[in-house]
Amino acid sequence: MPGRKAPYLLFFSFLLLFSCDTWDLEQQDFPELEITDFDSLSIDSVRISGRMEGLAVGQASEHGFLWSNQTTEPDIFFNEGQYPLGAKTKGDGPSFSAVLGLAPNTTYTFRAYATLDGAEYVYSSSREYRTGNAQVFTTGLEYYGGFDLELSGRLSGTEKGIVASQHGFCWSAANPQPTLEDEFENLGDRRDNGIFTFTFGRLQDDTPFYFRTFAILSFNFKQDTVYGQVLPFDGNLNFWVKKENLIGTRREVAVGFSIGQKGYIGTGWSGWPRADFWEYDPQTDSWAQKADFGGGLRELATGFSIGAKGYIGTGADEDGQQKADFWEYDPQTNSWAQKADFGGGAREDAVGFSIGDKGYVGTGWGGQRKRDFWEFDPEDDADGLDENGNPIGKWRPKADFGGGRRERAVGFSIGNKGYIGVGSSSQFKQDFWEYDPLTDSWVQKADFGGGPREYAVGFSIGPKGYIGTGRDENEASGKDFWEFDPGDGADGLDEKGNPIGKWRRKADFGGGERNGAVGFAIGQKGYIGTGLGSGTDGNLDFQRDFWVWED
Repeated sequence: MPGRKAPYLLFFSFLLLFSCDTWDLEQQDFPELEITDFDSLSIDSVRISGRMEGLAVGQASEHGFLWSNQTTEPDIFFNEGQYPLGAKTKGDGPSFSAVLGLAPNTTYTFRAYATLDGAEYVYSSSREYRTGNAQVFTTGLEYYGGFDLELSGRLSGTEKGIVASQHGFCWSAANPQPTLEDEFENLGDRRDNGIFTFTFGRLQDDTPFYFRTFAILSFNFKQDTVYGQVLPFDGNLNFWVKKENLIGTRREVAVGFSIGQKGYIGTGWSGWPRADFWEYDPQTDSWAQKADFGGGLRELATGFSIGAKGYIGTGADEDGQQKADFWEYDPQTNSWAQKADFGGGAREDAVGFSIGDKGYVGTGWGGQRKRDFWEFDPEDDADGLDENGNPIGKWRPKADFGGGRRERAVGFSIGNKGYIGVGSSSQFKQDFWEYDPLTDSWVQKADFGGGPREYAVGFSIGPKGYIGTGRDENEASGKDFWEFDPGDGADGLDEKGNPIGKWRRKADFGGGERNGAVGFAIGQKGYIGTGLGSGTDGNLDFQRDFWVWED
């Protein structure tokens, strides 16, 4: 009989074991996790908080936080960082937190994790957090000319309670990554976002500089220094240098052009039309009076040079009568010879320039605003010969100016193309157009960068054109000066895929605000002088000062 008890004991032991396993499984708790909050402590640290629900009689043998700066969710085996908080029981309460040191201005993916003894890991849903709640940006370097550079920066993120105890710009001529160990300008503390600027006035010609913004950020008694991106300046300065004043009478709306290495200014208005004509020698910085303009007293005329000769025509005489006569100046003989009258008829405020061995005149005022455009060939004898047997030239009509009727515009040529822009019609204009003599056609280019105006001056140096000064719709004279690059596609392409060009502001004209001045180039330098500008007493006054632009 005793031997019959063994099976019953074995069966009872099996039931007891099975009952214990069932009880353990029912009590085995798999907690639910979540990340509840991020509390920024500085630009590179954060307090992260979480909750663990579902613990019953067991405990989490380990819990904490995982993170990654990648887009993938971190886990216990693949992560950029782990902060373990050890074991956690139900009696500890559901909440837990940690203070983490992280990289500034970086986006992280976080997960809370936990595990029970012998069980696999449990994770919360992932949440993203970006450190660096305040940032500083270097937004621009604006160089117009001279020795000054306008710097601009931007601060963002201070709405998180971060204060910039210092902010500003740092720079170096040697260190491509300038810091506060180099030179800097502190603009003081700041508690709000926004743009800040500074004028750096210590540029040196042909000396590169490196600039960037900085901010010292303060939050919860901790300070962090952050920097914006570096912007370099190439050290290529441009500025205006005062030259010898025109010896002749002060004036406006004169004519100017260059022949070889000499410049010429003549005619114009100084309360009365002028006929005097002057030669400028840049080598000696001196003026010499030449033979008076052959057509007599004249204002609002136009002119250009072709080869070794200069040309002036149209305009208005002392009686206000508009003229169509056209004259050639020979510096070798210091004499004027009349040529064929301008083909478009009498007018004033027209535009003139030359391309190769041909001259071009168009637009202006002749009882109404004009848009016609004419080519002049000084060697064509179809219209006859002068008393010395020389051709008086031939005018041929070309395609009307593409921008429509106007007066007081600006014209010049670059290479084998001509350009006309700005001026006035029913309103002041800022459009700009290119003329191709091979196709006899006009194409619109990028609008002049300085806005609508009339009575500006223009010239070209090499592959670039320049326009400056002039008068806007409010009758205010300007001194700004702009460079046009026809081959730059930064402002877009025309319908044929050609660049419409790019305007860049250069050094403001050194002589101050004015309109009706004269501009021309000699070699690689540009010159502006005379005009109606601000006198020393602040009143408008005729001018005779003369300036060269150095690039």
